[in-house]
Amino acid sequence: MKKYLKDRLTAFLIGVGFVVFLNVYLTQLCATALYGQDVLYLDVLLAAFGTILLIGDYSQWKKKKRQEEEQKELLAYTDKELLECKEKLENLSDYITKWAHEIKLPLAALRLMNGRNQDTSLKKEMQDCIVRMENLLHTVLMGSKLQRPENDVCMERISLEEAVKEAVKNQSYFLIQYGFEMILEIKDVWVYSDKRWLVYLLDQLVANAIKYRTDNPKLVFSCEKQGENQVYLRVEDNGIGISKEDLPYIFDKGYVGKNLRKGDYHSTGMGLYFAGKIGKMLNLSLKAAPTQERGSCFELGFCDMAEHFMM
Repeated sequence: MKKYLKDRLTAFLIGVGFVVFLNVYLTQLCATALYGQDVLYLDVLLAAFGTILLIGDYSQWKKKKRQEEEQKELLAYTDKELLECKEKLENLSDYITKWAHEIKLPLAALRLMNGRNQDTSLKKEMQDCIVRMENLLHTVLMGSKLQRPENDVCMERISLEEAVKEAVKNQSYFLIQYGFEMILEIKDVWVYSDKRWLVYLLDQLVANAIKYRTDNPKLVFSCEKQGENQVYLRVEDNGIGISKEDLPYIFDKGYVGKNLRKGDYHSTGMGLYFAGKIGKMLNLSLKAAPTQERGSCFELGFCDMAEHFMM
C-alpha cells in the first residue's frame, strides 16, 4: 500500500486540493445561498466517489505490478535458458571440432591402405568415397565454426587468383575425374576478405558445378572491375542450371530445388546455404546471375575496405 500511495501521491494531493478549494469557494463566496449540511453532504458524496476510484485504481495498479513481476521472472528465466542453450551449443561445437580432427586419422589410414589395393576398379570406388568423406568432414567442421564465427575471421588483402586456385585444388580429384574444362580469367586482382572462409565459399560453388554437371563439363572463373572500389567475380558452369522458380530460394537452408537434379550426389541443400551465410559474414554480395544458355552463374561482389580496416 505504501508503494501505491507513493506512486499516486501527486494525484492524491490534486484531489485533496480540489476538495479544499471547493469547500472554501462554496462556504466563502456562496455562504448566503448554502447551508452547512449541504456542503457536508457534497463532501460525503465526493469522498464516496473518491473511495470508489481509489479502490478501482489500486486494483489495476496491483494487477499491473503483478504482471511486471511475472515478466521480470520470465525474462530472468529466459536469460538463464539462453545461457544454457549457448553453453550447450558451444559444447556441441567443441565436440564436433574434436570429432572432426580425430576422424582424420582413420581416414588417412584408409587412404594409405587403399594405395596398396590391387583391384583397380575397387581402388577407384574406395578413393571416390574417401574424397567425399573428406569433403563432408570439412563441411561439418566449417559448418560448426560458422555457428561462432566472431573470433574466426581475419580480414586482409588477398589475391583473388590464389583463392580461386586453392578452391579448385581442393576439388581437383572430381574435376579431373569428370574431365572439367577449366578457364581462369583472373590476374593481378586483389580483394579484402578472409582467405580461408572465401576459399570454402568457392569450394561450395565448385562442388555445386560438379554435382549438377552435364556432358563435356566446363567451369569458368572471370573477374570484372567497376570503378575504383568494386570487384565482381563470376563462377559459371554449363551444367543443368537453376530454374527461375528456384532462384529466390537457393540460399535457404535445406532447399534442394525442383529441377529434378540427379547425379552421383544426393543434394542436402546445405552447400549454398553455407555459401550465403559466409557471404554475409564477409560482407560481400552473392547472387545467382542469369545466364544466356543453360548452366549456373554465381556472382560475388567485393568492396575495397582498406580504409575501414586501416590498411
